[in-house]
Amino acid sequence: MPNSNLIPFSFGDQPVRVIDQNGDPWFMLADVCAVLGMGNPSQAATRLDDDEKDTLTNDEGIAGPQVQAFTIINESGLWSLVLTSRKPEAKAFKKWITSEVIPAIRKTGSFGVVDPMAALNDPAAMRGILLSYTEKVLELQGEVEEMRPQVQALERIAISDGSLCVTDAAKTLQVQPKALFAFLRSHGWIYTRAGSNESIAYQIQLQRGLLEHKTTVVSRSDGSEKTITQVRVTPKGLIRLAKEFPPIAMAA
Repeated sequence: MPNSNLIPFSFGDQPVRVIDQNGDPWFMLADVCAVLGMGNPSQAATRLDDDEKDTLTNDEGIAGPQVQAFTIINESGLWSLVLTSRKPEAKAFKKWITSEVIPAIRKTGSFGVVDPMAALNDPAAMRGILLSYTEKVLELQGEVEEMRPQVQALERIAISDGSLCVTDAAKTLQVQPKALFAFLRSHGWIYTRAGSNESIAYQIQLQRGLLEHKTTVVSRSDGSEKTITQVRVTPKGLIRLAKEFPPIAMAA
């Protein structure tokens, strides 16, 4: 058996050697046991069916110069050990095998192209496919949940038009205006000008385009005029607030 039939992988610091045996991937039992914390590979081999394991002579020195023969296991044997292991490493090892090792082996072509119809009749292959599919589904579900607040934020912003006063911005964000004002003050967006009740945007937020001022001149009852400055939240600022302050967290 030439060394070209050996594909070396590494799970962390632990080597995991895979061998091409008649076009199928076989794993060195000693490597698998080392990862799963099984101290006795010979005992682990007794838990496998005869068609899940094989013994090879160490003619090419693959298993080290002191080893005369070594045991390899196929995918069915691999899953039998992984799924029955209670070690914490088993879960990570299973994901690594299904997401990295098996796809890498298929891409090289050295183990042949998988026949879909044959895979349907191969319990070991189906087990690996189902495990890989389950891992991917769970991973995608996690990504969807992580992105949900951002998606909801963009949906709310999509219906807004131009800048909004803080009260209207709070309505768009589905929060209490008092809560939004408190958030803006505590997070360095606005401050209250001394000697008045007016809320003023910090210059940095104006420069970032998150807030803007709208100045209005109103007439008093005595005929004099008064200038009022109103803080308004821009669409860009609304997007930032929606991401940092989701509705569930803001509801009071």
